[in-house]
Amino acid sequence: MKIFITSLLIIIALFSSSYSQTRNNGDTVSRIKNYLSEIDKIGFSGSLLIELNGEKIISKGFGYRNIERKLLNTPNTIFDIGSLTKQFTSAAILKLEMQGKLSTTNCITKYFDNVPEDKVNITIHDLLRHQSGLQSSIGGDYEPITKEEFISKVMNSQLRFEAGKNFSYSNIGYSLLAIIIEKVSGKSYEEFLYENLWHPAGMESTGYSRPNFDSNTIATGYTSKDEPWGKPTDKPWNGDSPFWHLKGNGGILSTTEDLFKWHKALMTENILSNEAKQKLYHPELREGETNNPYYAYGWDVFQTERNTLRIWHNGTNNIFYSDFMRFIDENTVLIMLSNKSHPNFDRMNFEIAKIIFNKDYEPTIPIADNETNRKFTQDVIDDLIEKGLNAGIEKFKNKANNTYVLEYKINEKGYDLLSQKKYDEAIRLFAMNVYAFPKSANAYDSLGEGYLVKGDKKLAIENYKMSLELDPDNENAKEILKQLAE
Repeated sequence: MKIFITSLLIIIALFSSSYSQTRNNGDTVSRIKNYLSEIDKIGFSGSLLIELNGEKIISKGFGYRNIERKLLNTPNTIFDIGSLTKQFTSAAILKLEMQGKLSTTNCITKYFDNVPEDKVNITIHDLLRHQSGLQSSIGGDYEPITKEEFISKVMNSQLRFEAGKNFSYSNIGYSLLAIIIEKVSGKSYEEFLYENLWHPAGMESTGYSRPNFDSNTIATGYTSKDEPWGKPTDKPWNGDSPFWHLKGNGGILSTTEDLFKWHKALMTENILSNEAKQKLYHPELREGETNNPYYAYGWDVFQTERNTLRIWHNGTNNIFYSDFMRFIDENTVLIMLSNKSHPNFDRMNFEIAKIIFNKDYEPTIPIADNETNRKFTQDVIDDLIEKGLNAGIEKFKNKANNTYVLEYKINEKGYDLLSQKKYDEAIRLFAMNVYAFPKSANAYDSLGEGYLVKGDKKLAIENYKMSLELDPDNENAKEILKQLAE
């Protein structure tokens, strides 16, 4: 009888937990859909997939993959995923290590001839973690270059610091990794990734050209003003893949649905062993390195206040934008791909994550970026620079109905002025954003930076604290405040 009662209590507990989770999911889904409805109204263009507590709740396209032909985005639209490419490069390296064909501790001298003295100690591990000291790039994404020319330019480039001593994001480091993959495997980069990663994961809509994409399903990229940029496949390529300035570090084409399959595969040992995934997310850190957050192997790793892991990366060429956010301990995934990168939407996944994990959070709905608002914003900026903060505030107070200032435009101009050492003018613009958007953590963060650069430590601390109060996850504010307290 005692066993029966215990079993019954377990069943009741499980039922109650399941019911509570379902009910909470329903509330959360409703809040997410309300947010997305508002985002849709102001022009988001792309595809979004959300898994919540292990259940796929949204897989939907927004806007157009081709405005001129009125072709809509769908969950199967093909997007340029930018630097999400790096997670496939890093996984391929680990797969080769599993096969006994290389070690992440190997120096690049094992794979390249005539390595200069300043680069002989660079390891695969250093390349994976962006701690090689290599520069970010040595040419444009679509600039033609042979493999031999690329290697030569990299080897003759100046290091930013000694290998393994610091962090500096390097696209060319990941292109070197792609060359290593080809040398070690004896296959093309794309062929090795398909056979060892994508095909086992069921990803048949991912690659550079191997899937033989239907051109109609590839999204056309657009500027923030809806001016067509074109398709990645229309740009200069080296036959069936980009040139080496992009290959291995960016430019892979995929869909939200295929990336979700990749996530699911990474939650098993079908592709990478648990030992390999331990290195993928938790590689050896540099001496004295802060361990939250840190850049792992093709992923940014962050421990949340809930003591869970957020595994994240994004990518952009300022036309296409991608964001892949995985809470692997909480069975929650957010995948966003867009063919119109814009500050209004590039933080969408972060907003949705706050909706999911904070039942009281009210997401910020950006202002529509249209001609009327752009013109009014410029008028306010002109008054702020020429006449002062009070004049800008007065113009803002007397704005016409349905006319607004654009926070990101004011912020961009503020940083432009800051780079010109016009500190007072920059601070006026940042202060204007704080006045117009009093609940924006980013507005206070920028104002704090303005005061910090000018040398006003007291006001810098005050504004960074306010930013952190509005957004407790603002790691930049936390780090600056920590430094200012020392």
